Amino acid sequence: MIRNRILSLLVCAALLVCLLAGCSTSSGTNGGEAASSSSSAASSESIPSSTAQANTGKLTPNLDESDNSIFSPASTQDAFAPCLGWGPGVSGCSLKSVIAADSLLSWAENGNLAMQTTDVIEDAYTEWYDSLSTDEQDSFADAWPLIKEDANALLTDTSSMTGRIEDAGLNAKELPDCSEENWQALQDVIDALVPASSEY
Repeated sequence: MIRNRILSLLVCAALLVCLLAGCSTSSGTNGGEAASSSSSAASSESIPSSTAQANTGKLTPNLDESDNSIFSPASTQDAFAPCLGWGPGVSGCSLKSVIAADSLLSWAENGNLAMQTTDVIEDAYTEWYDSLSTDEQDSFADAWPLIKEDANALLTDTSSMTGRIEDAGLNAKELPDCSEENWQALQDVIDALVPASSEY
């Protein structure tokens, strides 16, 4: 009788151990699945969605307003500086015109103006022009036809300009290799915005 009771207790204990072992395994499995789901979710958060748009930034360089931008106030001012302080009839104006044309051609090429919108070029030019005194604005308006003529000659007939290029202290081989499209983009904007010269 006592032996049967002991056997019954042992069987019950064995069943209890099996039940506990089964619960523990099930719990571990669920925990693993939860951890796996959590890990998977974290992974999916760190990987960008395939439908997200990449930030390609601006398509053309130098459009920001930093000091290094071709369109920054300082850069624009430097490019147009040789255009001021002289005009038709001023001593050395033919040489100053070549220097100014060279400077604007270089700015147009470096800014790849043919690839910019008209608004971008207008904004850069207008910001510079509006910062000038009335006398400086008049000086530029008077000088612009000479500068434009020389810039076009430098692009299309450099050989005819050799003497003036050398007299201006420039090297014909180092003149900006500006495309006609880049120069035309700048010329069109200035033609549209500069006041009529009092000299013509």
